[in-house]
Amino acid sequence: MPRRCTPPVCALAALLTALLAVPLAASADPVPQAPLAGAEEVAATVRTAPGRLPQLAYQLAGKQQVLPLEHTAVFAELTGFVARVDVVQTYHNPAEAPIEAIYTFPLPENAAVDDMRIRIGERIIRAEIRKRAEAKAEYEAAKANGHTAALLEQERPNIFTQSVANIAPGESIEVSISYVQPLTHDNGRYEWVFPMVVGPRFIPGNATGKHGPGWALDTDEVDDASRITPPILGAGTRSKHDIDVEVIVDPGLLIEDIGVPTHDVDATAHADGTMQLRLSPADRIPNRDFVLRYAVPGDGIEATHFAAPDADGPGGTVSLLVQPPARAEAPAPREVVFVVDVSGSMSGAPLAQAKAAMRRALRGLSPDDTFNVYTFSGGTARAFEAMHPGNADNIERALRFIENARAGGGTYLANAVDRALSPPVEAGRDRFVVFLTDGYVGNERAIFGGAEALVAAQKRNKRRARVFAMGIGSSVNRHLIDGLSTAGDGAALYVTLSETPDEAVDRFWRMVDTPILTDIHVDWGALAVDAVEPATLPDLLASRPLVVLARYGAPGRGVVTVRGKARGKDVAIPIEVELPARVADGAGRALPTLWARARVETLSRRLWRGHDAQAVEDITALGLRHRIVTEYTSFIAVDTSRVVGDGKPNTVVQPVEAPLGVDPKPAGAVLGGRIHIDSVPGTPPGFTGDGSVGYWPNAVVARVSGSGGGGIGVGGLGTIGTGGGYGRGASRFGVRPPAVPKVVPGTPMVRGALDKNIIRRVIRRHRNAQRACYEQALAKDPTLAGTVRIKFVIDPNGAVTTAEVVDDTLADDAVGKCVAENAKRWVFPAPKGGGVVVVTYPFRFDGGDRATENK
Repeated sequence: MPRRCTPPVCALAALLTALLAVPLAASADPVPQAPLAGAEEVAATVRTAPGRLPQLAYQLAGKQQVLPLEHTAVFAELTGFVARVDVVQTYHNPAEAPIEAIYTFPLPENAAVDDMRIRIGERIIRAEIRKRAEAKAEYEAAKANGHTAALLEQERPNIFTQSVANIAPGESIEVSISYVQPLTHDNGRYEWVFPMVVGPRFIPGNATGKHGPGWALDTDEVDDASRITPPILGAGTRSKHDIDVEVIVDPGLLIEDIGVPTHDVDATAHADGTMQLRLSPADRIPNRDFVLRYAVPGDGIEATHFAAPDADGPGGTVSLLVQPPARAEAPAPREVVFVVDVSGSMSGAPLAQAKAAMRRALRGLSPDDTFNVYTFSGGTARAFEAMHPGNADNIERALRFIENARAGGGTYLANAVDRALSPPVEAGRDRFVVFLTDGYVGNERAIFGGAEALVAAQKRNKRRARVFAMGIGSSVNRHLIDGLSTAGDGAALYVTLSETPDEAVDRFWRMVDTPILTDIHVDWGALAVDAVEPATLPDLLASRPLVVLARYGAPGRGVVTVRGKARGKDVAIPIEVELPARVADGAGRALPTLWARARVETLSRRLWRGHDAQAVEDITALGLRHRIVTEYTSFIAVDTSRVVGDGKPNTVVQPVEAPLGVDPKPAGAVLGGRIHIDSVPGTPPGFTGDGSVGYWPNAVVARVSGSGGGGIGVGGLGTIGTGGGYGRGASRFGVRPPAVPKVVPGTPMVRGALDKNIIRRVIRRHRNAQRACYEQALAKDPTLAGTVRIKFVIDPNGAVTTAEVVDDTLADDAVGKCVAENAKRWVFPAPKGGGVVVVTYPFRFDGGDRATENK
């Protein structure tokens, strides 16, 4: 696959290497923030590492320290329409006293986080799911007792907070998070996105206090603002945190086209039809979303289904995937309203991309359409006082209006939603409202609720309005983009900064040009199915499939019919469905978790209109029952085997990179905020900096350019002190991020009537158990690597009857024995030809070469 260059990154790196030192300014007034206990000493002198970019560091106990988060490793397997992803965060404490690290980070907005573990040396502690308040109390008690603990909390569906208490001096801790998510599917093309940074959020409302570590105050409109606004590094500053991403794509069919428009990757095609991609060493700064797209052969199936029975009962979970039917009727007359975000966060590249999108979008209007163009930030402006016909003259006037737009001010998106959706829709027309925005707001629920109410009001008046949200930028708020389009009966579209907006704009016109299937419901026939998600099925738009998840009470077989209307005509789509009594394919194992996540999303919509105690109770129960993180359930892991320190660790809040192409200052973010310094004898009470200074309780963190420096590296940092910087950074201040242990299944040798691809997929679903076998041995010998080949027999019912190791190049035979024992619990589809199936299967175990991994 051709490697893609990302010129903005290269240009930015070249510019930032030339930055000079910026002095700190003293402040006579302390910041009005209650100090946390436990600081031994804080000094006002702060340094960063010279080299490619200045790097944040802080003073603690009289010594220069680097920030705790060293590395994030991401490993994803994309199988069919589901992604299973592991995220491993490595924290290190180079100080001589225990610390607590707090890190706010993104995950996909549709992810179901269903597992967390912490690794401390040879000890692995699996997290427990608790009610959020109980998990927090358990964490605080563990911290006070000197126990190492990790707490994972959800702030938004796409924003999480990881807190790690009592990291011992000189020690590293790995926090592993696992989640499952459905892949985005559009007209035969799949998309997987891994977000890397939480962008700056605009926070409306009046200040009410502060109970989180972020730079914003909580307000009466965003009561948790201080928990969704992590400190942001200023221009020319980096933390040492970097990222690895490895993806295995296993679509079950040949891949026709695959591309990563956002990053430089190394790709390998395997003989078994899978594709492996890994982030290039030159592209490991976590400052933009990783976007992977690929296509499979054919025009796409019209409808299909997947099913997974429960392990402890007769029922299970079923998923329907329905493609829109191809129809040729002309669309109804339209009025189209384009609403462009010109707030401060859109300054520069994002607004330029939005203008490019508008130039293409306006050319798609027809003279029969009516349209208008709005811009919004602190206020709302518009090209015309009323809707105008889409003729050439009016299009040119609208183009001049949008070309003259300049970015600045707050993101008052709720006001723009009201202006665009409130006016009555003209009789005989459908209204399509397109928002072009990065979505950097904190009051999502209020915006969703407003859009939903306005669209419903038009519908009650026998009018139709739809909302399409187009996310513009490198790390947009996908929770806002997806939620706004869902509330508005439309669809989400995305445009990164490294691609043209043509494809997204053309997709919008394809959707509105094609008749839409409305009033959809599913007739399950005689099948015992209930608890359908989403509870209210959305309209079926061109190229966007309808995904339905449901629970079934008993196995069965029958025809399910998806019914709806297109331009007043009845449409019926039949699907032959089998609800099995036993597992038919490993790919279905994620369905119960995906169903639970979808039910949480439905219940959360009730919270758009305000507090709903029953919805909160139901979300909590789902999180506990299905072991997933929600707004009201959290993961907590505690190591009670030892005591670290006196229970008063110094707290360090990990800053995040500014999203690529976004200037945090015009976006309204305080770059790190003001610094509070504990009242320790001999230290100043507080100071402010130049905009690159951060607020970290009990520690001073700031940007000061170092001298000297090495050449431009790829993903590397300089060393503390003067001179001597280096490139692609052999060691991160003497501490190397550990490699992620991997278990790589090979190609099976099969004797019998069962397809090897099915065997491979089932085995991949058990990779966490295989990895656990390996990690137990790896804790004793970090260099352990090699191949284990096992042989197992599948009976005519799909059960594994025997399993044994036939070849082992590892120095520890316990790994092979463990994998063989796990194999006896695998369940395969019954062989179609009957009889037994004998499989020989190799597993390659790779712990990573710590001596060479960053060279």
